[in-house]
Amino acid sequence: MSGLGGYHANDDKSPLKGLLNCIVCKETMKLEKSTPDAEGKDTIQYRCEQCERIERVRLFRRSRDAAG
Repeated sequence: MSGLGGYHANDDKSPLKGLLNCIVCKETMKLEKSTPDAEGKDTIQYRCEQCERIERVRLFRRSRDAAG
């Protein structure tokens, strides 16, 4: 996912848009991009619009069978 525009209601990444607060200036960080890593998990990159700090987090998905 390169761009940020055009999220759909059923897009599983849309709840992650405002998930992190910057540790420097306390502003909500914006979802910048998401890329799969070597293990098939997503690495999500956030950027603070105020101080330009970048944070990367790894998304672990629980299987649907384990949810019930």
